Amino acid sequence: MAYHLRALVAETALLTKLAKPSGIRVVELTKELSLLPLTAAQEAKVPGKDDATAFDGLKVSKKLALWAASGSKTGTLAYIEADYGAGKDYQAAVVWEGGDVSAGPWKDGTAWDPREDARERPVNGALRLLGVRQGDFNDEWDAVALARHIDTDQW
Repeated sequence: MAYHLRALVAETALLTKLAKPSGIRVVELTKELSLLPLTAAQEAKVPGKDDATAFDGLKVSKKLALWAASGSKTGTLAYIEADYGAGKDYQAAVVWEGGDVSAGPWKDGTAWDPREDARERPVNGALRLLGVRQGDFNDEWDAVALARHIDTDQW
C-alpha cells in the first residue's frame, strides 16, 4: 500500500493564523499541533509567485518556503514529506524558526527497516523540534498519528 504526505506542521494558533487569509484548510493533529495538507488545491492558494524549487530534492517551491519562513517569525514551523510504496521509501523535512531555516533540509531515501531506529528519520526529527515526544508510541510519527490517512488528499 502506498503512502504519500506533504504538509506543514506547527502549533495550531500559528498555522491557523498563517492559513486563514488565504482560506487554506488546517487539520488538528493534537491539542497543540496542526497539519496543513499540501494538496495541489491548497498549495495553489499559497500567496506569491509560483516558481522554482527552494531546496534540492524536496518538493518545496520558493513561494512555499517564503510563506513558511514568514509564518515562522512567531514560532517553529516544519515542512514534512513522505513517499512510500512500490520499492520507494523517502522522507524529507525542513524546519523554520524566527523567519529562517533552523534545521534541515533533511532527506532520507533508504528503505525503512522495522529493526532500525525510526527516531532518526527526517519527519521524526522535525516533529521533535516542534515539541512532540514519543511517549508510549513507537516514535513521534505515531504519537501524532500521521498514518491515519495514506494520502495528502485524504487529510
